[in-house]
Amino acid sequence: MWRLGLIGLTLGLVGCQSNPSASPVRTDTLSLSKTSPPPPVPHPYWTDLARLLAGIPPKDTFYWREVMRDTVWQNYARRVDYLWSNRRKTLYDSLQVWAARELGIYHEWNETVFYPFSGADWPTIYFLYPRGKRYIFFGLEQEGDPHELSRLKPLEIAHSLEGTYATLADLLRLTFFKTKEMQIQLAHGKVRGLLPVFLALLARTGQIIYEVQHIYLRAGGVIDTLSSLQPKPAQSAWDNPITGLRFVVGMPDAPLQEVIYLSLNAADAGVKKQIGSYDFLSRLGPCVTLIKSASYLLFSPEFNEMRKLILTQSVAILQEDSGIPYRFFDTTAWNIQLYGVYYAPIPLFKSKYQADLWQAYRKQPVRSLPFGIGYHIPVGTSNLLWAVRKDFRKPLPPIPVETLRALPVRQLPPPARPDSSMGMSVDSSAQPALPTAVPSGGSE
Repeated sequence: MWRLGLIGLTLGLVGCQSNPSASPVRTDTLSLSKTSPPPPVPHPYWTDLARLLAGIPPKDTFYWREVMRDTVWQNYARRVDYLWSNRRKTLYDSLQVWAARELGIYHEWNETVFYPFSGADWPTIYFLYPRGKRYIFFGLEQEGDPHELSRLKPLEIAHSLEGTYATLADLLRLTFFKTKEMQIQLAHGKVRGLLPVFLALLARTGQIIYEVQHIYLRAGGVIDTLSSLQPKPAQSAWDNPITGLRFVVGMPDAPLQEVIYLSLNAADAGVKKQIGSYDFLSRLGPCVTLIKSASYLLFSPEFNEMRKLILTQSVAILQEDSGIPYRFFDTTAWNIQLYGVYYAPIPLFKSKYQADLWQAYRKQPVRSLPFGIGYHIPVGTSNLLWAVRKDFRKPLPPIPVETLRALPVRQLPPPARPDSSMGMSVDSSAQPALPTAVPSGGSE
């Protein structure tokens, strides 16, 4: 019997080997299947918490059931929804349409997007550049601790949102944050820092949250992660190490996007002192940059290094008059388009008046601006400057270094409404081609 069994087994093996319909083993397919990463999975807790902070009902109605029935959160949600809906109508919808029309190919930019002096102003940068692969934010404000926030009970979070709401209200009413007030608003209570503000605004633009990390910079500008066993020490934005947040987010059926916020001091002294600061910031290019409501810091000799980093690494810069002074844009290297109107800074920054920019608005073609943005909030009072590098492969001409000097007293021009004699014509010239063969830049 054992011989018959052996013969049958042998015939079976021969039959299998000679069967023409039997598919050979694809070793290359097996290799690919082993190395292919699994598809990313949304993080249910952070996604639902972001919705809760945005005033949107979470999807997990069981875990968050007490909060959703709580009148404190319901009142918070109504107020945030009103603020968001109003700002969406008065700015973000118009900003998105304007950016698609005026920024051309750069509206579709899918590499690094840089937003210095930003705080947590995610919506403005997102509606301008919705396809960025990597968004870099920084500010003086402390970021908050994701591990600490995740340990709070749902009702503890819902009853600790006064600072978060106050900060959201400033942004959504004024289009900018008040730094000193925000530092006070976000420093107290159980829900602290910019973390809840970022989460709320990410949810309001429809982002799904895949990852939230507490990060810091190591030597060489390398990003590392703080675990729950490494609580962030009490510090200011002038101390080491530089800490911050990293989000991995994405719209449904769209590539994932990385959002990084660092709490740092961008003055020359801070960039030199803080570990990894210069190395990280000097590897951002090529990037597109937005500068808005930046307190005219880049006018100061104390910010020479940051101004140089922005100018040398940016393919294109969009800013209002609180950004880089107009005289730093050498027209042999940049194409400049002006938008809106320019008379003078708001009284708080009246010493930052730019006579050359005032003249440019009266001599160059200027396009209209259908929304208010920056420190000039009412429609018809704002300005934007759109600067595009003519050839990113070529180095910039020597960049002046700002120095402290006695400035002559200038007589400000009297306020006046724009008219046809002030250069409000429309320039329909085509957008320059996107640069090719640009440096690859570096990553952390």
